[in-house]
Amino acid sequence: MYLKDQIERIVLFNIARGSFRLADNITRAFAYRVYREVIAKLSDNEIFELIDAVTGGLGYKGKELDPIRMSYCGSIIAWPEAIPSGGRVLEIGTGIGRTCYVATNWAKPSLYVTVDNSPIILAIALYRNPISAYQEALHKEVVKINLCDAIKIVNVMRGIIKFDHIIHDGGPNPQRNPRLFNKEFLRSLYNLLREGGTLSLFVGRHKGWQDKLFTTLRELGFEVHSVSFPDTPVLVFHAKKKA
Repeated sequence: MYLKDQIERIVLFNIARGSFRLADNITRAFAYRVYREVIAKLSDNEIFELIDAVTGGLGYKGKELDPIRMSYCGSIIAWPEAIPSGGRVLEIGTGIGRTCYVATNWAKPSLYVTVDNSPIILAIALYRNPISAYQEALHKEVVKINLCDAIKIVNVMRGIIKFDHIIHDGGPNPQRNPRLFNKEFLRSLYNLLREGGTLSLFVGRHKGWQDKLFTTLRELGFEVHSVSFPDTPVLVFHAKKKA
């Protein structure tokens, strides 16, 4: 844990200087160390259990992967059609890379900054990913990965960069991680968007949270509409910052 905290401080230092490349290099090197020391020794079942524990599940049942459903749900979360050609994207919650895969294959961003606070999930995503296409997407040149607390890195990026599109998949759901769904954090994301920029927010299935987050986004100045996952009450909000 101490080493992880050191890595986070170095990542934040480089982001504050606008060096997304160095922050990415440091993150990948640490994730590879975690892979060699921990992940490489695990069975496939243990890998699935870790993915489920961190992400809350990605659309498969009984450890039988359903890449089509996973990627379809990822496309709803990523909202790639909102990303302008050459646009800059921020993602909260790298996971195993399904939204990165959708966004960087459907759209053509010039920069894709993604943040995750779990060295375990980044080690799996980068070096032992059960979906090879997701792993390949995370190794694209435009993708810059940061091992960091999302609130800290968003605060550091203020005044350094503006994004065209933000994907907030910082789950597994608002109930389990409410600090990433409060009004203060959502306001910080609003301020990181350019005028007319867009935000995709995974809000889960809890009706109370759905209502609360819809109201919060409207109060912040977003135009909001909801999209549901197939055959479930899970919602994603697609929001646009008024120009």
